[in-house]
Amino acid sequence: GRPDYQWLIVGPKRSGSCFHIDPNCTHAWNAPIIGRKRWIFYPPGVTPPGVFPSPNGDDVCMPISIGEWFLTFWDQHVERRKDPDVRRRPLECTACPGDVLFVPHGWWHMVMNIGDDDIVGGVAGGDERGVSVALTRNYVSGSNLSDVLRFLDSRVNQISGCRDRGEAIQPDDLGREFRKALSEVKRCTSESLGEEKKDDNGEEDKGRWTDLLERAERKAKEGWGCDAWVDLPSTCPGSGNADKGNCGDPSEE
Repeated sequence: GRPDYQWLIVGPKRSGSCFHIDPNCTHAWNAPIIGRKRWIFYPPGVTPPGVFPSPNGDDVCMPISIGEWFLTFWDQHVERRKDPDVRRRPLECTACPGDVLFVPHGWWHMVMNIGDDDIVGGVAGGDERGVSVALTRNYVSGSNLSDVLRFLDSRVNQISGCRDRGEAIQPDDLGREFRKALSEVKRCTSESLGEEKKDDNGEEDKGRWTDLLERAERKAKEGWGCDAWVDLPSTCPGSGNADKGNCGDPSEE
């Protein structure tokens, strides 16, 4: 079975999630069904105030609750909004029922459920108790596939969503099985056309998805495509010591 990838999230007003980067280099989308959500994002490579990740990302030290973060680090966050480099400034938004929010891979983000019971007359899909309900899913696309492959090869001990489920593919096997599944899907898609396809050179057309996987494999070997991750010397794919430690200079994660 595939790792956990979709959830129905229910919480009271002022609940939410502390800063994190979504697992396994995946993108995500989040669709509020009931209640509003306030989001704060920090770009890849820019660590939010009060968040202290280890160099390889294995561990993160931060306030135990979102309330503590707001009370302790809000002023620092406000200052970050004025960063002279606009690329390092945090982004904020409020998502309402009917919206779908895209969460790019590698972005630190936190969310607080703010309900909608404070809106005069309420809003469509509202709940007077302040309850929030949302659907969210993590996924891989062509834009983050190379980083996902590199992550599955070099950060096995950080792979999540499968360790507590006996029927799920386990971390040591996930990279291989993921590649196999992608290849099989692409082959089945081509075969379902009922015809042999040729490219411009007369060679068998592998199909868009197989080509995408091959390009992603090459890109993954060249390095990370997102500043959220760096490789310590012993975590470089092919080093034989993945997970223990950067092909390049250590930088802020």
